[in-house]
Amino acid sequence: MSARVSYTGAAWAALVFTLFVVLWGGFVSASGAGDGCGDDWPLCGELLSPSGTTPADAADTLVEFTHRATSGLALLAVAGLAVWSRYRFPPGHRARYWAVLSLAFMVVESLIGAALVIFQWVDMNVSLARALVQPVHLANTYLLMGALACAAWWSGSRRPAAAPGPERPDRLVAGALCGLIVVSAFGTAASLASTVFPSESFLDGVRSDFAGGAHYLIRLRVWHPAAVLAFGAYLVWLGRRLGRTCPDGLPVLFPVSAGVFAAAFAVGVLDAVLLAPIALQMAHLLLAHALWLGLTALWLDLRSEPVRGARAPGSA
Repeated sequence: MSARVSYTGAAWAALVFTLFVVLWGGFVSASGAGDGCGDDWPLCGELLSPSGTTPADAADTLVEFTHRATSGLALLAVAGLAVWSRYRFPPGHRARYWAVLSLAFMVVESLIGAALVIFQWVDMNVSLARALVQPVHLANTYLLMGALACAAWWSGSRRPAAAPGPERPDRLVAGALCGLIVVSAFGTAASLASTVFPSESFLDGVRSDFAGGAHYLIRLRVWHPAAVLAFGAYLVWLGRRLGRTCPDGLPVLFPVSAGVFAAAFAVGVLDAVLLAPIALQMAHLLLAHALWLGLTALWLDLRSEPVRGARAPGSA
């Protein structure tokens, strides 16, 4: 196995492990374990002195501490990838650039996580600060996952496409990625509202969305499905446009991504009707990130071409 292939495998492994950490972080929020370590960061004082805690408190502490431990391992993995890229690829190589950018996003991710803990923007906190920070946290997570995917992609047997074409379909896919960030940002508000202000039934929740004196988080909740429908309409238009502009027809990654969106939509509806059980919340989160990665791969596929009969730039 060549060094280049080993690096590519390590980059994909770092992406998969980071996805696990992100999903575990979602479980921390959905299960209400975000305050499991109190405001102690990066350590977890509650784990070291569990006297006086109930079994439920101990479980929350373990869940939160596990997230912190795996987050630390992910940070080390991405840092190692960034250092390795400096020895593996020449200056200016795309794999090197995206590996370093992944580390930057990972550091920002850690700092946001620290702020959530230190300022107690967790559990039942409904402050405006938390409502503003959570979408930023989610957007940075998407950018981190995308940067890791780019680092792995460009370290393999791919090179920039010779001519992107006058239509620039890659820019249209970039628009879908931006739209997904907006949709998911409203989704964080909807998830927070459903967690902090649980409804007795689906219809009760719909009525509270339009109630005059409802909390602003509840009033914001209705914007998530509206944004989802608008995003779905954009995907339909995008599919038709890609089918007309791409030389080889509709890229196979588009119907795959569209299928993931359809699954995420179905799970989201079921999640709302069943009042957000944790299992469905986790499935919805996984599908959202799968959609992000699918669209990222589509964007990269449109901007690159396979290297045939020659080694990739920067390979040994």
